[in-house]
Amino acid sequence: MTNANNCNENKAPSVKPLYFLADNKNKESTPGLLSSLPAELLAISLVDYADWGELARLACVKKSWSNLMKEAAATTGSSEWSLAQALMEGTNGLQVNHTLSLQLLHKLSGVVIQRSKKNVNVEEEDNENEEEDAFTYKIITDNPFTPAMKKLGECYLQQSNSNTEEGLAWLKAAYELGNDLEAAYELGSIYEGGKYNLAPDIYKATEWYKKAAIGGHINGMAEYALCCELGCGCDPNDEEALEWYMKAAQMGHVTAKFSVGEAFEEARGVPQSDSEACLWYYKAAMEGDDGSIAALRRLHDIARIVVPGVTNMLGE
Repeated sequence: MTNANNCNENKAPSVKPLYFLADNKNKESTPGLLSSLPAELLAISLVDYADWGELARLACVKKSWSNLMKEAAATTGSSEWSLAQALMEGTNGLQVNHTLSLQLLHKLSGVVIQRSKKNVNVEEEDNENEEEDAFTYKIITDNPFTPAMKKLGECYLQQSNSNTEEGLAWLKAAYELGNDLEAAYELGSIYEGGKYNLAPDIYKATEWYKKAAIGGHINGMAEYALCCELGCGCDPNDEEALEWYMKAAQMGHVTAKFSVGEAFEEARGVPQSDSEACLWYYKAAMEGDDGSIAALRRLHDIARIVVPGVTNMLGE
């Protein structure tokens, strides 16, 4: 045993390691590696190598680490965003905590929404006067975080009907302050379908679909084109409908490709052309669109001329 120890001592490196050969006499008084690190560096290191559930458990190990998870989240905005989502969804080793998640989301958003009341005349018999919620936005940081605004909107909409207007206000803030096109499209869908106990409002739906379309949202383009085609929430306009269907189709929207083909076949907003219609039907059929496949069967005599191989595709 003694020889073994002597052998180990003789082979020890000339430069003393950081902690492998620490003096046993001073072991308890020597600070550990973790405790010797600056708090900021420790937090960043732990965030890089531990998930939120592990950080929560570490926070219970010693009193000085009790705020470890909160401090780790505060190191970067992306860390706070990650924690807020984990708490909202109960993932990454954490239990669901909507209250704490909402607090983080409000902080991240960098915006305060203030509610006011305004009187709106209502012509229904049972309601001579009704109060409608109005909201104003106040930016309280140099870097408002749009995804947090959108997430707040979705959370308030899903919580209860009493928070519907506030949820809508947060979605509108996400678009108006952060140009979130998905939020604009979602607003159009909410107003169109009368979701969250709202009365359907096709005019507002069309307004928000148009905002999304102008910004380049592919589904917003297709929905606004349909509004123009049918005259829902706006005057019917075949030319404008075709313009937006074409833009969505060129970006890969399958149903829009079918609609462009239909416009050529029926001469809506464009000179009639079965050949051009077949080309667009074929593009959509290649992606499995049933309506386009049926159209190619109907126009088979022309399709087999302008689209080589269409017979094989149709299994004929």
